[in-house]
Amino acid sequence: MKISILDCTLRDGGYVNDFHFGSNHKQIVKEKLRAANVEIIECGFLQSGKHDPEYSLYGAVDQILLPRERGGSMFVAMIAFGEMSIDEIAPRQPGYIDAIRLTFHDDEWEPTKKLAIGLMEKGYQVFIQPVGCLYYSDEHLLNLIRDVNDINPFAFYIVDTLGSMYKKDLLRLYHLIEHNLAPYICLGFHSHNNMQLSFSNCIELLEQHTQRHIILDASVYGMGRGAGNLNTELITHYINQNIENRYNTILLLELIDDIILPIYKHSVWGFSEPYYLSAIMELHPNYAAFLIDKQSIGMTRIAGMLNKLPRGNRHLYRKSDIEALYHAEMSNNVEDNEAVKKITSGIGDRQVLVIAPGTSIRNYRDEISKFIQEKTPYIISLNFIPDDFEPDLIFISNRKRFEQFKNGSLNCPANSSLAVTSNISANGAYVIDYDSLLSGYSDFSGAMILKFLIRLGLTSASLAGYDGFSAGESHIYGNFDRYRSQESIHTLNRSISDQLADINKVLNLTFITPTMYEVNH
Repeated sequence: MKISILDCTLRDGGYVNDFHFGSNHKQIVKEKLRAANVEIIECGFLQSGKHDPEYSLYGAVDQILLPRERGGSMFVAMIAFGEMSIDEIAPRQPGYIDAIRLTFHDDEWEPTKKLAIGLMEKGYQVFIQPVGCLYYSDEHLLNLIRDVNDINPFAFYIVDTLGSMYKKDLLRLYHLIEHNLAPYICLGFHSHNNMQLSFSNCIELLEQHTQRHIILDASVYGMGRGAGNLNTELITHYINQNIENRYNTILLLELIDDIILPIYKHSVWGFSEPYYLSAIMELHPNYAAFLIDKQSIGMTRIAGMLNKLPRGNRHLYRKSDIEALYHAEMSNNVEDNEAVKKITSGIGDRQVLVIAPGTSIRNYRDEISKFIQEKTPYIISLNFIPDDFEPDLIFISNRKRFEQFKNGSLNCPANSSLAVTSNISANGAYVIDYDSLLSGYSDFSGAMILKFLIRLGLTSASLAGYDGFSAGESHIYGNFDRYRSQESIHTLNRSISDQLADINKVLNLTFITPTMYEVNH
């Protein structure tokens, strides 16, 4: 058996930091991996129109800078089906990458096959990587293997898309492929560590008796979206100790210390509930991540909702399915005119100050206190009770937060009223219709309370603690975004900015603490 390690830090790891490694760090990663004798080094994604030297996304092969000394390493990039056409790929020349990896869904194989043939005609080695091959029937997989044999690529892959493979699943696919794939085609394995089985599964593959060239995908420190990947430093050390001493793992540890750990401090990956759930329930991780990111329902309800997703294509993500399921779970229409009248009467002609649980309310306590002293506003706290300011109204739209309050931490000040949205059951509280406060399917509490103020007929509001989300601690309760990539956090903040900008057209918003949100764009 010939064994190679393919390091995908700059590509799969890029989901963690929005592919923003920096031009200098990208080169250091390639240089260190080459010096550590890693056989195959993936440089990033090829995507039409992309070009920024600070990112590991490339719009052309000549944008991918390789080390001056390439040694015996092969350099590759990946194209996800539909992201780039054959016409955008220049014929291979000295100084270009050696190979291109193609990933595709089941129904995209025919055009992917044409792309593979075209790339080989242009001089590139090609890796064929079907998404979710665990969910192929034996017959379907055999048909795919026959096509692969006909075009004769460099490698064909087992891809554990959901990180749901146990040993028996891996070996079933391995033996089926081993006995039917042409012997000169390499067999690769790309795993995800959702159930912490990447390392043990790769060792199992290495213990098979075969003359075939085996490729194992890994990333430094396991860097990758959600649960991450097989650790390059672990599998290379295992090979050094048990098969052949060929890798310099100390250089990999230097990479971790110098480049990867600073990223990890801001964007954590590793074992996580959404990716564990996605593995054991065999569904796309975005379904679980969507519900967990809401931070509005507990794990028992989340698991129950996920079980309602139709079986068959659960490994393919359709956002509309989970949005509709979530809305059905949360929706509960009520008549709230009387509650609206009473809260309106309580506000009277005072200004309104909404205090959200951003960490800025601690750092700007004096500024908030001064505002309250000068303006004597009607204070609404959002999903929490401030330590330093007594609210007139505690507004809760988050079911999970309310459950935590009920379990011991909800002690309403004597002069405070409680209002909840109708997705929550609370005795003695004003109940506000949940659906009336939504923006599409968005239930961002900070926007819901402002839409409620519009329903009350107000024309302005002051805001504190609307900090915006970040990979670090962004709430006084701690970091609620530990599973999000920087890209998804940016997308979330942008979406909320858009919602607040629309609200600002009707309700004039004034921020009295710093915020990431832009309402005048």
